[in-house]
Amino acid sequence: MDLRSTKYFGEIDLDNVEEYYEIELELDNRTVELTINISTANRTIDKESINKIEDYIANLQTNEKDIRSFILEDFKEKGESKNYIDFQIEGQEKEDIADLISNADKKLNKKKKLLSVLYLLRISFYPEMEDKVFAVYDYTIDDDLTDDLLVVILYKDNTARITIES
Repeated sequence: MDLRSTKYFGEIDLDNVEEYYEIELELDNRTVELTINISTANRTIDKESINKIEDYIANLQTNEKDIRSFILEDFKEKGESKNYIDFQIEGQEKEDIADLISNADKKLNKKKKLLSVLYLLRISFYPEMEDKVFAVYDYTIDDDLTDDLLVVILYKDNTARITIES
């Protein structure tokens, strides 16, 4: 038994990990769910992968700002984040959109206001060696209003891509 005490997820037996670890953290006055997902049959994690996740979470404020910058850049380039905002504007009641953006910066146009209220629901980490994905960020404009998520996939080679999921 190779027990590893982690700051965020408690003790993890590196030789016999569970399929799923979950915690909640406060980030920007919201509760964010953080998970570690293990999908392979042998279910092991190496210490280096756990340390990388722990370090990433310790710097989550900065890391999440980097992801937000990536989303904003994608929006400016008319990528998936713009498609997500357009889809939400088309699919929601005008009153619901107006309520969501009522406290947004008045200088912004409607789409940028809606983008500004996007918030993080969950980050899932994938530490297994054969998995190319490091983390998946799930964002929404309002989890009571829509099931659609703006998803940022962060790869182990530090590249990223954005997709929309329902």
